[in-house]
Amino acid sequence: MADAVRIRRVADQIRAEVSQILRDEVRDPRVRLLTVTRVKVAADLGSAVVFYSPLGEEPSEARRTELEGAMRAAGGFVRRLLSRRLELRHTPELRFVLDDSIAQGSQTLELIRSLDIATEDEAPEDEAPEGEAPREGADEEGAGTLRPAEKSGDDGETQPQS
Repeated sequence: MADAVRIRRVADQIRAEVSQILRDEVRDPRVRLLTVTRVKVAADLGSAVVFYSPLGEEPSEARRTELEGAMRAAGGFVRRLLSRRLELRHTPELRFVLDDSIAQGSQTLELIRSLDIATEDEAPEDEAPEGEAPREGADEEGAGTLRPAEKSGDDGETQPQS
């Protein structure tokens, strides 16, 4: 069994090499503009899951099926080239999985942006403009400055200075 540092190092190397192979060596046009997002390697280095994502698009169901077929077809070729480039006794079996995390992140960001727009529309007009709101506990003289009134004690709690 390999240690965690070696597994991470092998995963990083596999990610870099598979990325380069897909970009430069594979001639299938369906595989163009793919990025390898991450690689998870088993503890015994016998298998690896390669997560990939198409650049700049949210793939439809037909495109997902097309990509899965293309990656399955290119899998043997990629593994053969990988075995020549890696200095491992046994090249891990590769399994390719479409990574939805980028699309999920985009959807989450869109939700956050829509909430920000909705809250800006609901804000009363008599409030201070954004970025000019006074801080809590700030007075006119030392607005936003830290005062040496408190110090951290050994127990992690703040205590007034004597």
